[in-house]
Amino acid sequence: MSASREKKTRQDEVTQGPTSREQKRQQEAKEARRSKVLYTVVGVVCAVLAVAVIVWNTGVLPRTMTAVTINGEKYNAVDVQYYFNTTRLNLLTLYYENFGTIPFDTSTSTKELIYNEESGQTWYDYLMEQTIKSMQVNAALADKAEAEGYTMSQEAQEALDSSLKSLETVWVGRYSSRDAYIRANYGSYLSYDHYVELVTRDALASDYAQTYYDGLSYTDEDYEAYYQENTDALDTYTLSEFVFRANVPTTDEEGNAIEMTDEEKAEALAKAQDELKPVAEELQAKLEAGEDPAALAEEYADQLYSSAVGKKTSGSSLDSLYSDWAKDSARQTGDVTFAESESSSTTTYYYVVRFEDRARDDGNTADVRHILVQAEESDGAEEPTEEQYAAAEAKAEELLEQWKSGEATEDSFTALAKENSDDPAVSQNEGLYANISSTSSYVKPFLDWALADHQPGDTGIVRSDDSQGYHIMYYVSSGDPTWKQTADSTLRQEDYSAWEEEVSSGYEATNGSGLNFVNG
Repeated sequence: MSASREKKTRQDEVTQGPTSREQKRQQEAKEARRSKVLYTVVGVVCAVLAVAVIVWNTGVLPRTMTAVTINGEKYNAVDVQYYFNTTRLNLLTLYYENFGTIPFDTSTSTKELIYNEESGQTWYDYLMEQTIKSMQVNAALADKAEAEGYTMSQEAQEALDSSLKSLETVWVGRYSSRDAYIRANYGSYLSYDHYVELVTRDALASDYAQTYYDGLSYTDEDYEAYYQENTDALDTYTLSEFVFRANVPTTDEEGNAIEMTDEEKAEALAKAQDELKPVAEELQAKLEAGEDPAALAEEYADQLYSSAVGKKTSGSSLDSLYSDWAKDSARQTGDVTFAESESSSTTTYYYVVRFEDRARDDGNTADVRHILVQAEESDGAEEPTEEQYAAAEAKAEELLEQWKSGEATEDSFTALAKENSDDPAVSQNEGLYANISSTSSYVKPFLDWALADHQPGDTGIVRSDDSQGYHIMYYVSSGDPTWKQTADSTLRQEDYSAWEEEVSSGYEATNGSGLNFVNG
């Protein structure tokens, strides 16, 4: 290295070297501090997450964070979960009991299921709406009951006690404990003690409301006024109805399935219509000419899908195909109408209807119990023989005498029905059929006996070929005519709804962040 270059290097080290080394040391120290801070932050975050997991698992947040505030009273997520689950269960039960199905897939969260395709509202949102509405009403009713010093009725208290007692056994075989059953059905963090608090307050509100409803009363003038405003719906119509069905055959004479294209089905239906419609019109013409409906039902029996001569129907239950025609104030006995209904692409129905009468049915309704004794059939027989009917009658008489020789009470008749009735519904209704009226669709011998003049405790035996046996009848009681029951129920519901709205006025609901902890 030349002397000049060496000198230059030394000058550079003097003027630049120390500064660069100091900067490097400062940078290293800065990085070290940053790393220390970073590790500290990560440690704090992990600690916070650990605490959060512990807090979540203990249910502190769902129990402490406000989910809904109603009229100043705060409800946490555990409370709302209980009400939400109750609303959901009630809806599922209602659907199953009325339609034999459920409205949504219970294995999927309701937050993922669409309730209203047009608005995009989920089942969770819909159920939460209903939940909060019921919470508002329950809170208002409970507050009013407590303010008035209302005490639950003995019946309501016994029902509540029975419900709570059932918790001690209902879990057996399905859950590990009573508390596990409660958590599984009403919310993960709901304790038994809090569950009891919630259901007790709900029972108080419900009983208070029921007492108000039951206490409403109306005069005969009130019922009459309601009838005059709703005559068309409340009157009883007597009609003779003949129904023909034109349809596409699905099997051949040997029972084998018939495969058809849509075009072939349309042609087959048109052919069936061409064959059957003139028959229906022919029967219509004979009715209009004054021929006897019962005789015509027998004459056309092989071609009719169904027939009912002198059938009684309430105005609210008339078939929409001829409802307006039947309700026309100009309608006269003997008037006939024809109606056509295409129920599907493979079936068409023709209705021929004769108007017989219209009136208000003032006859009392009846509650009866019965025991069905069916006649045994021989193998391959379509119906029992007279000897088999006689054997069934003898058994019915024997059972009735057995009842008479005992306590001869309604309870003992019920017990006898449970043990001996061939009616499959006896396991659910204990042989009881209530509110029987002239428009009820029971077999005629059964209906005629039930609506005859009886006193509570009267018994009898009637034969029914439709039931293929004998009914042992027990008269329980009579009730108001159907139209009057309808009037009473409607008036009560209208007045109760107005009262409930007044009571719950001002009970506004405000959602809180705790609502996020309510599962669907």
